[in-house]
Amino acid sequence: MAESFSPLSRFDVERLESLLGRQSGPSAGADHVADLAVRIQTCDQADPLAMPRDVVTMNSTVALDNVMTGKRFQCTLVFPHAADSSAGAISVLAPLGAALLGSRVGDTLNVATPGGSCRYRVEALVFQPEAAGRFDL
Repeated sequence: MAESFSPLSRFDVERLESLLGRQSGPSAGADHVADLAVRIQTCDQADPLAMPRDVVTMNSTVALDNVMTGKRFQCTLVFPHAADSSAGAISVLAPLGAALLGSRVGDTLNVATPGGSCRYRVEALVFQPEAAGRFDL
């Protein structure tokens, strides 16, 4: 994961606290989910109107570079019900999704996956709801 995290949107924090409060089952005990829960409880919160434009928030679309393979791809950080890896919609409760939340353009993320550790660099923030004035997402 990135070494430090940016503030999270107050709106995202409220929705994620509710989601994590309902979370149960095998993934609820995963290290990345536990780390995400701690980050949400201890983060600085920003008003959605004041979110820095280079911070990954919920429903943001990012361009990533797999540092190890050089493969570039885009994905959108979503809530679990909207996750669809074939469409590039990554759940915030997945290892990559948990690492993305609160990261900034230029950050390198170390992500533990079932196949081993991967490193991704956040190359660009293609879409951020707050920057686009989309507070309905």
